[in-house]
Amino acid sequence: MNSNQIFHSLCRMLQAGLTVMAMFLCGPAHALISGWEGEVSSGSGGEVIRTYNLTARDDFISTSDGNSHYTWGYAHGTSYVMQYPGPTLIVNQGDTVQIVLNNTLPVPVSIIFPGQQGVTASGGTPGVLTQEAPAAPTGQNVVVGGPTYSFIAAEPGTYLYHSGTNADLQVEMGLVGAIVVRPTGFAYGNGTSHPSRKAYQQAGTEYDRENLFLLTEMDPAVHWTVYGQVYAGQPVAVDTTSIKPSMWFINGRNAPDTQLDEYVYWLPTQPYNAVPRMHAGEKLLMRMVNAGRELHPFHHHGNHATAIARDGRVLSSNPANLALAPDLSAPDFTVRSVPGQTMDLIFEWTGKGIGWDVYGTTSINPHTCAPAADGFDPTTREWCADHNKPIPVTVPGLLDISAGEHYSGSPFLGVSGALPQGHPGLNANAGYYHMWHSHNEKEITTDDIFPGGMMTMLIIEPKSVDLDAGTGPSTGGGTPPPAMPGLTVLDNFNRANANTLGANWQQLIALGNSGIRVNANQAFCANTGAAALLCAAGANAYLSGSLVNTQAAAFTFANATVDNVGLYLKASGTYVAGLYSSAIRVRYSAASGGQVVVETTSNGLTFTNAGTLNSSFATNDRLTAMADATGTVSVWKTSGAVTTLVGTVPTTFTGTGQIGLYLRPGARVDDFAGGTP
Repeated sequence: MNSNQIFHSLCRMLQAGLTVMAMFLCGPAHALISGWEGEVSSGSGGEVIRTYNLTARDDFISTSDGNSHYTWGYAHGTSYVMQYPGPTLIVNQGDTVQIVLNNTLPVPVSIIFPGQQGVTASGGTPGVLTQEAPAAPTGQNVVVGGPTYSFIAAEPGTYLYHSGTNADLQVEMGLVGAIVVRPTGFAYGNGTSHPSRKAYQQAGTEYDRENLFLLTEMDPAVHWTVYGQVYAGQPVAVDTTSIKPSMWFINGRNAPDTQLDEYVYWLPTQPYNAVPRMHAGEKLLMRMVNAGRELHPFHHHGNHATAIARDGRVLSSNPANLALAPDLSAPDFTVRSVPGQTMDLIFEWTGKGIGWDVYGTTSINPHTCAPAADGFDPTTREWCADHNKPIPVTVPGLLDISAGEHYSGSPFLGVSGALPQGHPGLNANAGYYHMWHSHNEKEITTDDIFPGGMMTMLIIEPKSVDLDAGTGPSTGGGTPPPAMPGLTVLDNFNRANANTLGANWQQLIALGNSGIRVNANQAFCANTGAAALLCAAGANAYLSGSLVNTQAAAFTFANATVDNVGLYLKASGTYVAGLYSSAIRVRYSAASGGQVVVETTSNGLTFTNAGTLNSSFATNDRLTAMADATGTVSVWKTSGAVTTLVGTVPTTFTGTGQIGLYLRPGARVDDFAGGTP
């Protein structure tokens, strides 16, 4: 890897502008945290076995100050980029958990599981704390097999997993993740029906929604020192006593990126967000994990929270009595968050006791309040004793206030008002925003840039906002990364040289010549003679036959002319002079160190950029692209034996069409593949 390749496999940073932020802020909410439930099988005794295949990799993450930093992390399987933090593993109490560890780093790595009992490790090589995955050969991006760790998830709770090899450095570099163990009988619910959704077996651990807050810090100087050693082929050696963090993260992101939706395409190595959202009267389970080396006092504005468990053990004077609620803690406004420790807390917000109607008086917002025995309206969860009470101050006008970007124009929940010209209007639902952040104030910066660091926002949403979309048992509320489709080679071009690609291809032919032709057993775009005129502006060729609305194509770069070479997906509509009027084009550009540009056309002539993914391709690398039924385009890079997901880009092209090639003069590609995954 050279200096021009630093930014290859990740998108640089939050796309500039508040308009873009508004598009992705607070996307679909989920009652349950995103995670990976593994590959499920049954043991000889009928027990559930969940298998997770993780690979230690290096890559880059984006930070909110506009920089990118070299990082290590655990990847989902062997085909994806690493994640920071590693995939959140979701298991059920009593499951047998098997974790297979692979390695592509030039140092041995491992995983240990604090809080889990009876962990066994087989395979790999012996290490100080556990079996390790051996180092990969220096300078070779190959996957080296390692150990398999096994344990029974005996106790529900929130847990940490991290490297047990040179942990003082490897945890700093990013080899950390979380495990969530659901209690026996856990109720995923259907969005509204979850009376048995509990964090533990004990009473008093019931909740409506949950969020993970995995806290880490970073010293960029250490990361770049390691980068220099790795890519110079030197031993990795760092004095970890000199580590001085200047960046702080929640779930692998700094503020304000913590508030973006999950799996945004420009943060491919940082898929998880940290946006707690709830309705008034609901219980939010805060799963706190301090995966760093420093104390992080985490402060949650809006109300106190009550700790119910620490390190996966209920804070009860008699844990065996399941009817006894946790009784060894008291409500507090800050979580101490000790390094290596996990805490589970219940947070509630009701508006009770404020002294005025948080929904506004009935003249402002017509509504009723019918109290149940607890004094709250069972539907809206309004505290009825304050119903229709006016706010006891005069609400200032627009000329007398500075309207923050999360102000709705009104102090009332679910009520919007006038906003000054130019206001970004980020609070579209008129919710209440409360800052949640580290109370060590330097930690709400990113390399001295404020706002940033370990900070996010809690949003109390009006009852009219549906927060239950996606609740269910399949993924724990998240969207796993797409798997690269297995495709059949449709044309290997192994035939005599010709002036076209042949009868199976649809392309512009003039006087028996086309721009793209068979040459030296490859597809070649002419760059000499009269035929070069057909390639001068780029030539197209479409494989005959339309495919369904989920389709994929791939080719191998066969020479050094890789710039502006690409694939067509869903080409349809009017066909004139070698062009379809409607298509998705996935084009590689060598600009800025390497980019895959996903673009669309509705007239065949002009293309609109739908998204740019950063990755570098070279001779013999393979480009694969898939467009699914929703129009989302996923792109993969295969280099040798290693395949990585470059990223995904949404488009509006949901229909069917043909697949094809786009080549520039002098370009050669081979082994064109395609199909309907």
